[in-house]
Amino acid sequence: MAAITEKPLMQKLLRISAWTICILEKYLAPLALLAARLYVGMEFWRSGTTKSAEGWDHAKDFFDEVFRPEFEKNHVKHWLGMDISFPIPNAAFGAFGTTYAEIALAVLLMAGFAGRAAAFGIFMIALTIELFVYPGTDQNLYWMLLMAILVTAGPGTASVDFFIRRKLPGSGLCDTKKAA
Repeated sequence: MAAITEKPLMQKLLRISAWTICILEKYLAPLALLAARLYVGMEFWRSGTTKSAEGWDHAKDFFDEVFRPEFEKNHVKHWLGMDISFPIPNAAFGAFGTTYAEIALAVLLMAGFAGRAAAFGIFMIALTIELFVYPGTDQNLYWMLLMAILVTAGPGTASVDFFIRRKLPGSGLCDTKKAA
């Protein structure tokens, strides 16, 4: 008699599990990806706009006074048994690059437009900060982790990329389900 009641119980458990997975994938995953995009995007937006708000000269001075000394301390890395010296960017390039890359990539990331590329760009900025400016900072590791998830999973269904992909012909090229 126990074998007869186990089968329907197992089927019910499988249906509940399938329903739970469907809800998580359809509703909660897009919200989590959106939250990650907005959180990191706002951090980089604030950083870029703060530097640019007071003008170009202030951004260059800020780079020279804050970032350049840290780069000079940390530009030599000991990897694979070798000391590798990385170039130190000049103030104009560093100030322009960080300020406008942070702003542009933050906007793209928050909108989910070219979301993977924007996430990769922010990942590289956070990696540079972690390696050369403020090593050992947990915040950079969190940003890199969130950006790695967005690079691999994409920006989610609450993004411009998702709507563009739905409208493009042949957008089902990467679908794993076979057409019926």
